[in-house]
Amino acid sequence: MGNNVSFIAAIEVGSHEVFLKIAEILPDGKISEVESMSRTINLGSNSYLLGYITGENIGRLIDTLIDFKNIISAYPDIEVIAACTSAVREANNSLFLIDQVYRQTGFKLLVYSNRLEIAAMLRAIRLKMPEFDQLTEEPTLFLDIGAGSTQLTLFDKGEFAFTQNILLGSLRVRDRLSILEKHTADFIALMREYISGDLDYYRSFVPKKTDYKNFILVGNDLDIWRYLADIPLIGTAELSVEKFNELFDIIIHNSSFELMRKFDINQEQATLLLPVSMVIKEMFEFTGLDRVILPDVILADGLIAKKAEQINLIEKDQRLLNYTLSFAKQIAKRNHTNLKHLEQVEKLAMQLFDQFQEQHGLEPRYRFILQIAAILHNIGKFFTVKQDGEIAYEMIKSSDLIGLTNQEIELIALLVKHHTDDFFTLEYEKMFLTSQEQLNFVKLAVLLSMANALDTGHKSKIKTITTKVRKRHIRVILESNQDLTLESWSFQKVAEYFQEIFGDELRLSIVPEKENN
Repeated sequence: MGNNVSFIAAIEVGSHEVFLKIAEILPDGKISEVESMSRTINLGSNSYLLGYITGENIGRLIDTLIDFKNIISAYPDIEVIAACTSAVREANNSLFLIDQVYRQTGFKLLVYSNRLEIAAMLRAIRLKMPEFDQLTEEPTLFLDIGAGSTQLTLFDKGEFAFTQNILLGSLRVRDRLSILEKHTADFIALMREYISGDLDYYRSFVPKKTDYKNFILVGNDLDIWRYLADIPLIGTAELSVEKFNELFDIIIHNSSFELMRKFDINQEQATLLLPVSMVIKEMFEFTGLDRVILPDVILADGLIAKKAEQINLIEKDQRLLNYTLSFAKQIAKRNHTNLKHLEQVEKLAMQLFDQFQEQHGLEPRYRFILQIAAILHNIGKFFTVKQDGEIAYEMIKSSDLIGLTNQEIELIALLVKHHTDDFFTLEYEKMFLTSQEQLNFVKLAVLLSMANALDTGHKSKIKTITTKVRKRHIRVILESNQDLTLESWSFQKVAEYFQEIFGDELRLSIVPEKENN
């Protein structure tokens, strides 16, 4: 393989299909799909109904992955990334499945959370749909219908305004409600009532007067809609509300067997049409739009982009980091926190991280984690002042802060929970942190606690922080034109923690603000 050519294979183990995509990363950074294929394996019905994936389906999955491995082996020096979603993630025997896959195929299956799935999908869309950023300058509903769940995301002014994951996946809804079909005279009305009820959670959280301008829809079950609507199977396409309603009317008035004959599709496709169409119908009515945009994107496309970033074949997407930050700020805003205080603590925490880089030695990713923690550090106070850390911890753990791993979410939640505690009396054994994770946590917690202490009165008195390393101490220089007596007093306790952890004494100096700053 030439120096300027690289191949990446992505394997997506979905809830009822397993996908393989192979792409070539061109010298200009563009991603060109070489081949793709999929096989139907209904892992989701096992996981969602039984709580585990049967040995038979694990065997089918491994056979499929072995076939994929043989195909991948034809490409020289190819990089491989493999990930699984909700079916494996929710299965009680997921650890055993992942181990069997690795031992028999050599593939290391990454378990993707909803947060990572959203980030991967958005990364792929921004690569394959250049107009996405322009569209999201206006109110845009981004809907990802999976087999296990549905993710609804609102964009506005180019920012990630809100997201909600609802257990309304096509496969999950079909299997969950199938038992009721024989017990009701109007199954269509029952399913619509069920779906509409769950979608009310999204409708109740987003701004009531949102004037939607765009509706973007993705999902692994949408190829069938392109086929039924006679629109191109490749590339970004549009489906009008008129064409959708025409097909919707056919779907709700015909059985799955009749749909199989009418459209020449298989039983699995026919039985999933109804729940998917119900969700789309609800969102058409909710947004009042006359079309939906269908990007040609699945999770495997995002996995390819992720691997290409990791091996430096394409540039990292900074927009995704901004999405996470903007959503964190929305969480803080919805929980009625003091936004000026949050902005000040965020600013000071970033300055402290940069100024003490030599002392803490943490990688740049931890700067981003500290920034999210600073934004969210007071979200629990809306519910209670006495136990706000406990509340905030649970809120962050259950949030959809995109692009963050479960370990990073845990670290952020712990920082918010304990940033005002005595770091030497914490019960670290209950945090299930490795020794290195514990060290990183304490370093970040001290920086967050210090930033919070320097805005004790919530008056944003300090403009900038700089440091000067002396022989026996570090001089911390605060630039301010205001009285910092309260902030200096609050700083002293945190300075003691700093000295114990980093071995350096901190001494404060206060200087007037510079006129040219």
